[in-house]
Amino acid sequence: MLDLIKNAKRPVFHVGKGIKDHGDQLIELSKKLKIPVIMTGLAKGLIDEEYEGHIGVVNRAGSKSANEMIDISDLIIAIGADFPFANNVYPRHKNYKFVQVDHDEAEFGRHHYLDLGIWSDASQFVDKMLDRSTEVSDRPYYNAAVADNNNWKEYINKTYDRESDPLEAPQLYRTLNQVATPDTIVSLDVGDNTINTLRYLKVGPKNKWTVSALFATMGSGIPGAIAAKLNYPDRQVVSIQGDGAFSMVMQDLITEKKYKLPILNIVTSNCVLGFIKGEQDDVDMKDYSGIDLEDADWAKASEGLGVEATTVTKSSELPGAVEKAVAALSAGKPFLINAKITNKRAFPVEALKVEVEDGKIKESVSPVYNVNHSRPDIKTLPELFAHYDAQELKPLQYFIDKYNVDLN
Repeated sequence: MLDLIKNAKRPVFHVGKGIKDHGDQLIELSKKLKIPVIMTGLAKGLIDEEYEGHIGVVNRAGSKSANEMIDISDLIIAIGADFPFANNVYPRHKNYKFVQVDHDEAEFGRHHYLDLGIWSDASQFVDKMLDRSTEVSDRPYYNAAVADNNNWKEYINKTYDRESDPLEAPQLYRTLNQVATPDTIVSLDVGDNTINTLRYLKVGPKNKWTVSALFATMGSGIPGAIAAKLNYPDRQVVSIQGDGAFSMVMQDLITEKKYKLPILNIVTSNCVLGFIKGEQDDVDMKDYSGIDLEDADWAKASEGLGVEATTVTKSSELPGAVEKAVAALSAGKPFLINAKITNKRAFPVEALKVEVEDGKIKESVSPVYNVNHSRPDIKTLPELFAHYDAQELKPLQYFIDKYNVDLN
């Protein structure tokens, strides 16, 4: 293992839930070896997201930096990561070594051919590596990864900090972060809220959150919140779901009322199955299928079921909505916020195609992006960045050149 790291120019850690409570030790190892850290989605919160070497989550819901950096890595070290979407990521390039660290031998080679399998608990592996490894003074690839991710955060912070009318998802998550406690439990339903949670929600090691990650079961948000409140009655519990998922299980609000469960329920309402719409954007099907939803007043529906509610349509209304929610929760009652958000597609990191040719980055817009011709014709990276109001984003080659990363 140490020889592989010594000979690698562009190594990356891909870390899953198996790291458990060893996030701080992993950060120490990352600093020592100058290896950036990419997390699987379900491991969000186990590593301090303020650590500069934490460059986000890979795949569609993740960051531009994580997707770009894993696509040019020459050594991927998967630690405690059962990554079910591996076939969407690992085969995107071929010229790298793959190491898998897992406590279950049956997992070896399940997602990618192994160059080395290490049968170990993730935390024990990290401890041994800290003990036996030699500090690396500098690694251009690490420096480029940090700078690339800081550029991505600049864009994310812009969308997070601005005010919006009509309401956009980032401002809703900003407000949730402001009222959440260090041990808040979030029950997340599936869809675009998965992307927004991974990009905007602040999750620490004392928080708990759950989502139907593999099967993407719509309607799991409120039942998960009920289970959380029954098991952790003294902790703040929040359910987040889109209007499609909420309409499947909204009758469970009666259960929250009956058992006096002070749960904050958030419905992101925009009359479309947004995550599926984004997928169909990139499928040559000429038209959309089964994604349009009828509008409804979910606040009135909630009130009809005995749960107080309010509707917000712009970011300036969020503080007032939160004030009402806090009052209800403090009185031991559930509350619902009907957030009427836009149906904007989140920045599509999956539209970026990264290849290495003759020691240079070839980064382009994927040929399958917008093949449904539902959006303006976009062929270049500047056009893609401009369409998503992300003009501050820079192509990967900028960071490769700035930090003299060797791609040979």
